[in-house]
Amino acid sequence: MTGPPPIGALGALSVSVDSRSLELGPPRQRAVLALLLIGAGSVVSVDAIIMQIWGDTPPATANATLQSYVSRLRRLLADCVLPDGTSPRLLYQQPGYALVIDPEHVDAHRFERAVRVGGRLAQTGSVEEAHAVLSSALGTWAGTPYEELNAYDFAVQEAGRLEQLRLSAVESWAQCALRLGREEDVLHPLAVEAQRNPLRERLIGLYMHAQYRLGRQADALRTYEDTRRALAEEIGTDPGRPLAALHAAILRQDCSLDRSLDRASEVPERDTRTGVPGETAPGFPGRPPRLGAAAESARVTSRPRTGRGGDATVQRRGEEADQPVFVGRDDELRTLLECAVGAFHTSGRVAFVVGEAGIGKTRLVSELTRTIRGGARAAWTSCSESEDKPDYWPWTTLLRRLKMLWPERVRRLPDWIRHSLAHLLPEMCSELCDPTDHEPGARSMTAPLSRDGRFTLHDAVCQALLRTVCEPTVLVVEDVDRADAPSLAVLRLFVEQLRTVPVLLVVTTRTFQLAHDAELRRAEAVILQSLDARRILLNPLDLSGTESLAKRTLGDSLEPHLLERLHRRTAGNPYFLGYLLHVRTQGLGVGLDAKIPHELAGVVLQRLSGLPPGVRRVLELCAVMENGCEQRAVEATLRHEGISTDTVVMALRGGLLEPDPSGVARLRFVHPLVREAVRHDLEHGRPALPTGEGVTALSVGY
Repeated sequence: MTGPPPIGALGALSVSVDSRSLELGPPRQRAVLALLLIGAGSVVSVDAIIMQIWGDTPPATANATLQSYVSRLRRLLADCVLPDGTSPRLLYQQPGYALVIDPEHVDAHRFERAVRVGGRLAQTGSVEEAHAVLSSALGTWAGTPYEELNAYDFAVQEAGRLEQLRLSAVESWAQCALRLGREEDVLHPLAVEAQRNPLRERLIGLYMHAQYRLGRQADALRTYEDTRRALAEEIGTDPGRPLAALHAAILRQDCSLDRSLDRASEVPERDTRTGVPGETAPGFPGRPPRLGAAAESARVTSRPRTGRGGDATVQRRGEEADQPVFVGRDDELRTLLECAVGAFHTSGRVAFVVGEAGIGKTRLVSELTRTIRGGARAAWTSCSESEDKPDYWPWTTLLRRLKMLWPERVRRLPDWIRHSLAHLLPEMCSELCDPTDHEPGARSMTAPLSRDGRFTLHDAVCQALLRTVCEPTVLVVEDVDRADAPSLAVLRLFVEQLRTVPVLLVVTTRTFQLAHDAELRRAEAVILQSLDARRILLNPLDLSGTESLAKRTLGDSLEPHLLERLHRRTAGNPYFLGYLLHVRTQGLGVGLDAKIPHELAGVVLQRLSGLPPGVRRVLELCAVMENGCEQRAVEATLRHEGISTDTVVMALRGGLLEPDPSGVARLRFVHPLVREAVRHDLEHGRPALPTGEGVTALSVGY
């Protein structure tokens, strides 16, 4: 849709017809229109309108006055013919009113949509397009939203929300400009915004980077000092790690901050010693570009420190014919490669890979280890799902693998380490310890450990790893969300000491457990506090990624409508995609829209088996209806069954459910196939619907 929207909320509220502004009436009538515009498409109750317009003590005539305002607004909006030939409709729907209008006809809604589109484009590597979309969106900003209604709390709150969105758009736009080498374009706008928002660290970092790029290093350092002082005076804190890291990079004139000459990607390379990206300091949002044809075959070589073993070469090779399909993860792989180069060349570091089940965490790390050649090694361990596994199981298996790789080094470990490790590896006694070391009164390896004994064991595990690994190595700890608490304690201690060895530690976890497991979040905090640590979030494949995977699997392109149905049904999850494509290649007669295969349903249900019972019940209730359930109905049913409604929040935060994007307070599955699996289980097990009040509650809104 081209041309300015006929309804404006950015600045003063306005409605235009044929370039003529309509008279919107007295302030309270304008406030009613603004309230309905903010909730366009949704019902705003009469009680809510009265409270927002008149406050907690409305006059007795408030209802009648509101009806009068609505009547006038209906007549006014009837004269407003929109570009698509329709007119806004102000409808009464129990328990209030709804303004029915395409959001594209309201400048605030159009601005918000454009900002989100621009952000997604930037995340997927379409930097030029993202820059253009964000520039256009920011050009429509005409001033403080609903500026003449600042006497109303709701208008002030909405204006504040939109202002924060605008600032985020400015930051994303500036970041795209820096990645495109257009620092001259952003310097003045960033200077203005930095003066208005002196505590907004991401904005300040972008401003400092632009100053540095333009040869104004002293100004950039002065900007940092001003920000440091403002943070100390206003809120009593120091700048965050990302801004401090950028400050350090500017002080040493780090070449990673300069404009890149790499025309294949048009994005500066990251510094392999500090992890400071060329476009911003580490921690500022933004992802590396998708690898272009030239960058795809580029080779990054680093020499480890002297005395650490042979050369380690990290090389991005062309895909070999016998390798599994790998698509849509160029950005994430490049980040891991950068981490590996930094770890092998300077000091150890950690990459924390997060994503839902089946998103491709293992596949990504496998591609990393396949890509690294030369003197580099790789050792894997995984946290078992077995309920019978002993404590420290991932570290036990990892130590056994290292013992196979470097048996002589393990034999030369100090006595105290070997004795401590005998608690985990009984074979250490029979193979490594002298018989005289085992006195009759010695502690049994199965006896409980004291607090000091636990720490000694944890330290011994870390020291064994640090003393055994002497050459560039990738250590992989998978599915740490299943780890026991003692294993997480060892992980935290190991991360704190990792910088002394040429090791890249890759830790993977699932999204749901990370959102709700306090011990796991504590481990994540320690990991991300370590210098140069990277958090890599794996998102679902976009439509182009789905197309690539389908083409590489089937050997031919799917028809557009089949491709869209496949992408919609799998929500871009590579495991689900691979399964359905495999079924198709095997000619098993299962169409893309057929019921979920029994085997796939079993895999999904097994992955859901570890969920808390309350969360599983939420999924069962939401699986009943294909188009989602009304949230308040689900919560009413849970209360009736004596289940906390916090389980709904857990399902949302854990990435299992999401709010309906239509704006109605409904819940739907992020993955349609997960809903199908839960529904499949219900059809062969107990019913989802309760009796009595629960049925009535769930029926609301269907």
